[in-house]
Amino acid sequence: MTFPTPSAKLALAAWLETHTNFRLSAHANDLPSALKELDTSPKSISYLAQFTMLKRYFNRAILGLLVVSLFLGFMAVPPAFATGQSNQVNIFWLFIILLGFHALNFVVWFVTMTATMKQHTESKGILLSLLIFLNRKISKHSHINTDVSSAYIHWQCPAHSNKWLISSISHGAWGCYLLAGWVMTLLLLLTNQVNFVWETTLLSDDAFIQLTQTLSIIPQWFGISLPNQLDILASRVDLMSQTAATRQHWANFLLASIFIYGVLPRLIFTFICLAMYHFKRATQPLSTQEKIIQNRYRQQESQSRNILDADHHKNSASAMNTNGTNNEPLADSALSQHWALFEWSHAKPDYLSSARSVSLLNSREEQDSFLASSSDEPIYILVNAEQSPDRGTRRFFSRVSMAYPSLFMVISSDDNARFVEDWQRLARETRLHFTQLKQKD
Repeated sequence: MTFPTPSAKLALAAWLETHTNFRLSAHANDLPSALKELDTSPKSISYLAQFTMLKRYFNRAILGLLVVSLFLGFMAVPPAFATGQSNQVNIFWLFIILLGFHALNFVVWFVTMTATMKQHTESKGILLSLLIFLNRKISKHSHINTDVSSAYIHWQCPAHSNKWLISSISHGAWGCYLLAGWVMTLLLLLTNQVNFVWETTLLSDDAFIQLTQTLSIIPQWFGISLPNQLDILASRVDLMSQTAATRQHWANFLLASIFIYGVLPRLIFTFICLAMYHFKRATQPLSTQEKIIQNRYRQQESQSRNILDADHHKNSASAMNTNGTNNEPLADSALSQHWALFEWSHAKPDYLSSARSVSLLNSREEQDSFLASSSDEPIYILVNAEQSPDRGTRRFFSRVSMAYPSLFMVISSDDNARFVEDWQRLARETRLHFTQLKQKD
């Protein structure tokens, strides 16, 4: 699927609506039409164009890392083949240089993944942090909006799938390094005659024979000619005679080992980790704001296809549909609808005893759950005019006004309430119907 995907557009819109003043069009008939707003705003360089540029920069940074790994692989092999006049190369020293660090890194990766399999960490690791740093620097010089950059990082590197992204990049870089080393080794063996030898002080001859035969098990499945016991014994450093067949057997053993134990596992795990990363991304639950946006346009589609019930709540709706404060009592039908108490510290009011449901919106979790489960039915939020609305309150009602098309703010006050006008102003700014409900002594 071409980029940007619908899920990427939705994630960008959700981030911008949460952290900026950007809002999708309220008059769009469906979600795809609403998301087209990202193509036109702002007029200089649209949010979606900036988002696409960041994706391109990120891909180029990964490509640059792979190219650097290839160059390092090409450069690492020739020094290991520096034989001098003797034309002798220690076969196991070559293995340490070409496969030793790869094997150590592989063990560390496996232990780390096993230890953190059930943990959800936001750590990005050195490699991914470097790519993100480069991406941010490039975006800064490209005059890309900071909020768009943050939205892209949030979308590209979600916390629950970071380790798979890091792993795929790491395995890919190591795979390029080893593949370049394998190609350079092949070229050197094609153009140079090398005597493969081995020597040891601490280990016995039997240990080297056993190690070589163990490493030869898998290459033998492919019918490759490999060193036998006589070839191994004839390759001690103090024995100068080595036949062409022995040299060829050692060369086959070296090339097969690098490819089978180095290149192939890295390529396989690159694809596995990349598949896991995309799987985790695909199964990631939508954020609260993404659900709100989806529900918003689902409701508009439903409203455009269906005729709303005419008179069930006519009185209560008309009582609320005003830009001024309505000091008259609520209609009886309103008190039997769904109600929510926003940051309510008192007991549930007696006049809500006949309400269909009464929910509390005191904690962040309760408010997020309320935002995620929007409805077309009329719902009334009761607020306390003795408390002043803050920035968090303003943010909540800005979001809830888009999630619930039939929402009414009911301002509970008495003669001593000081913040009635603040709540009225908030209702006007968020385009909510509101009324004032006076408490009797």
